[in-house]
Amino acid sequence: MKIKNEFMNKLLVLLTGNSLAQLIIVASSPILTRIYKPADFGVFATYSSLLAILMSFASLCLEKAIPLEKNHKNTVHLMYMSMFTIAIVCIFNLGLGFLDLSLFRLYGIENSIMNDLLLSFGLFFAGVYQVMTYWLLKEDKFKGLTHSKLLQSISNVISQFSLISINHVTPGIGLIAGDMIGRGISLAYIWRLFLEKMHWPKVDFRRMRYLLKKYEKFAKYSTWSTLLSSLSLQIIILLLMRLYGPDVTGHFSMAIKTVGLPISLLGASISTVFYAEVSKSIPNEPGRVLHLYKSIITKTAMVGLPSMALLAVMAPGLFSFVFGEEWRVSGQYVRLLSIMLLAQVNIMPVSQILFLVNKQKTQLVWEISRLLLLCIGVVFLFTLGKSAETAILYFSICMGASYYLLALLGYRAIHSIEGEENAKK
Repeated sequence: MKIKNEFMNKLLVLLTGNSLAQLIIVASSPILTRIYKPADFGVFATYSSLLAILMSFASLCLEKAIPLEKNHKNTVHLMYMSMFTIAIVCIFNLGLGFLDLSLFRLYGIENSIMNDLLLSFGLFFAGVYQVMTYWLLKEDKFKGLTHSKLLQSISNVISQFSLISINHVTPGIGLIAGDMIGRGISLAYIWRLFLEKMHWPKVDFRRMRYLLKKYEKFAKYSTWSTLLSSLSLQIIILLLMRLYGPDVTGHFSMAIKTVGLPISLLGASISTVFYAEVSKSIPNEPGRVLHLYKSIITKTAMVGLPSMALLAVMAPGLFSFVFGEEWRVSGQYVRLLSIMLLAQVNIMPVSQILFLVNKQKTQLVWEISRLLLLCIGVVFLFTLGKSAETAILYFSICMGASYYLLALLGYRAIHSIEGEENAKK
């Protein structure tokens, strides 16, 4: 009972902070949609997708080992290594921009060194923030985490409103710069918390080699799994941008931002606490982990099913009323995405389970299969002359099915560990 109460208390702290942070973003959207165009949101969505993809491998997933490490010097050296590799990726991306090989060009966006500069800074801020997040999890500092997310949302919104005047430089630049500033401010806040509690040991390269060996599965398998997971989530934005143009991408990104982001934050809040709890309990109490796993899936299904059904009915009219008639299309996209959104509500909170039970290879195979199905299917539909709506529906069905397959794989993995533990007894 005590463990359950601790879990719920931590979850409540995260949900409260994340809900407030999301409320600020959602409340600002009806104004932002009236001062920025759908094409601006399409470019911003491309930036966000590139940022997410680069973040997925920039740290080699070494930050995921921070909550598992008991030694203080080892913890800090994991942070050293993560931040160093992030900086390398940022410099490499900026170099591509100066060489006129910008990643933005792959998606038909006019090249601007400013876009690459903002992407590199945004990546550094977001990547280091992610590393610090795992340290906060290790230290059970959930309030600091929620405060930083709230500060990020406030800074993001204020900056995007303030920077509308520079949007003539290149489409979406005001939205991109505002996002980068928000990430930088939230990192500064969380960094201050870190400096108050930690000291910096000297860099020990032998210790780094030891840690790379100890957590090599995170670098070898988790990095690829995380990259493929990010690609699976972001590839639809990049494919829509390339195949159907910025207007379709802008409408789609608004649908995801308005509905998908709150779901992601809810899932991330539960997942954060779930990760912290399972990392402590899986070696000795797999039965408790299995009970928690099934409980979360059951309860999120009870909430998600009626919510998604109601949203699918109301979405087009709701988007038209809140954001303007021009954005009704986004509401229609929400209907098509309802299968995926329901699966996200249901399964995302426990989606890191294969990492936690040391099944990185299984996770990798699952990620590869999902990505191939998504890419091949959407491109095939485009070559047949099918509409963006058909491609989005296909994406929704594939994503929904893949999440439930992941849930089954996770259940079998925990059940197997529980069986081994019982056999020892």
